[in-house]
Amino acid sequence: MTRTPPSALPPSRSGSDPRRTGAMTESTTPPEIAREALRQLATKRVPPTPDNYRAFYHQIAGTVAEDEFPARTLKAIAAALPRGTPEAVRTARQFEEAVGSGQWPALKQAIVSICEARTEGQLAWGLLIRELIAQLERPHAKQTRARKLESLQHVLAASSTDSGQLYLRLQGLLRSWTQADDSADAPALADPVAEESAGASVNLPVALAELLSRLLRRGIAPTVAHDSGLSAEVAELADAALKLADYEAIASYGERLDNFATRLAWYGDDQQAVRQALLTLLRLLVDNIRELVLDDNWLHGQLSVLAEAFTGELDIRVLDEVERRLRDVIDKQSHLKRQLSDAQQRLKTMLAGFIDRLAAFSDTTGDFHDVLDDCATRISQANDISELSDVVEEMLRETRNTQESARRSGEELAELREQVESANQHIVRLQRELDETSELVRHDPLTGALNRKGLDEALAREIARARRHGSSLCLALLDVDNFKQLNDTFGHRAGDDALRHLFAVIREAVRPQDAVGRYGGEEFLILLPDTELDQANAVIVRLQRELTRRFFLANAQKLLITFSAGIARLDHAEDPQIAIDRADKAMYAAKRAGKNRVLTAA
Repeated sequence: MTRTPPSALPPSRSGSDPRRTGAMTESTTPPEIAREALRQLATKRVPPTPDNYRAFYHQIAGTVAEDEFPARTLKAIAAALPRGTPEAVRTARQFEEAVGSGQWPALKQAIVSICEARTEGQLAWGLLIRELIAQLERPHAKQTRARKLESLQHVLAASSTDSGQLYLRLQGLLRSWTQADDSADAPALADPVAEESAGASVNLPVALAELLSRLLRRGIAPTVAHDSGLSAEVAELADAALKLADYEAIASYGERLDNFATRLAWYGDDQQAVRQALLTLLRLLVDNIRELVLDDNWLHGQLSVLAEAFTGELDIRVLDEVERRLRDVIDKQSHLKRQLSDAQQRLKTMLAGFIDRLAAFSDTTGDFHDVLDDCATRISQANDISELSDVVEEMLRETRNTQESARRSGEELAELREQVESANQHIVRLQRELDETSELVRHDPLTGALNRKGLDEALAREIARARRHGSSLCLALLDVDNFKQLNDTFGHRAGDDALRHLFAVIREAVRPQDAVGRYGGEEFLILLPDTELDQANAVIVRLQRELTRRFFLANAQKLLITFSAGIARLDHAEDPQIAIDRADKAMYAAKRAGKNRVLTAA
């Protein structure tokens, strides 16, 4: 790369040419600074390399150029990081995400976080645990051993994921024990648990033991079903919970539970790491396949949906919707592909017949030429005119036969050509239907919201879920205010951009489980499951406020987009179309009341 000597670079602002100071100080916006940098490169005849342009740009702007982000080198370092433990996998992934951002601040923050996490291992855990054991056995004012054990268990449960916070809380717990101590003269308080453990049996309440056993069998066992060791330990702990008879058994059981909780946390970390790795692998596979099948629209549509499903956090509603749509589309596409294959086979058969017919016609004309050659020979060898009459008669007969064969072949070829053209049109129509069917799996092509088919399916699914669980479901119908005026003033393209802008704001403002569909024109329907009417009203009002904070640009002009909305709560026995009609009436009432309003249906 050609580099410019220091003498060719622009001087600093303190030593700049006074004749150019005014021009340089007027360059305040990035485009102006860029133009001035290019102008000076041309004026000073400096090679327009990226390094030279960067130097001029930052000199004119009065800023300091950051070093180029070495993404390739850092990615190689990230790939070489160890991944033998869940903690190492998390560290490597944190570093990879920072490198992937391509930003120095993100990389700095990641390195600082990793270093802070590493320094946590230098905390004096040994001294702290030794002091905890000593103070646990030591008598303290107003603190029995059982109460101290309960406090310790509470701290451990509340800070199990943050070792630094756990260390500080344990130190605070020690201070709380010793502050109430009146040194050696303090009277020792009786420990009811210790007294009972001296000989009397202690029975864990039957109801609590059954609840603990049920929790282990129904709550924990399904989550560790793929680990035979943990599954067996869960079964043993569930059985043992029903047989606790004295303090020693309870203490021993508590230790087993602690050990099991630690193993369960490790298992959860491993499963999370596996889940993230599989998601990353799926994303890579989908992205690579999409690049390979850019010309196959029917497959590209399905891959686009899969890519959208894996971009964010996995949600059971999104996955369920994708599965339903893919199944429907795959069935229809399979049918269309069979028809397309049959049509192509018929076309091949017609073309083969066309070639056979041409071959037969060629044979016929070849025979005719042979007859003509034979007749010519016979004519040359004839001695009188009587011999010529037979030759002429044969020539006429063969000519008529050849003409008839040529006529039949022409008709058959014309008919075959029509069949080929019809088959070709049928194939084109099937291919178009195949492409259109692929689009059914995708959302509204303009905004990305659900189309009517997707909206109907989401509505049916949410209604079934609400009736099954006895939960509430609210519908919000939105209509953009003054949309026709926007179209007439700025054009239909600006209107389309406004709809895309509105949907983007809606999607960011609502929950992942809330479905958003384009109901028609400039109307959007939002499904709010597990939401009461007052909560739905608050959601849409918050959406209005968010929309007012984000201006829409039309022809470089800031515009404020507003909407009027009507909200209805779907009764369990109510037809959904009736609820939508009630929301529609409330929406039009909001428009009549002055627009940019939200009203609930009676």
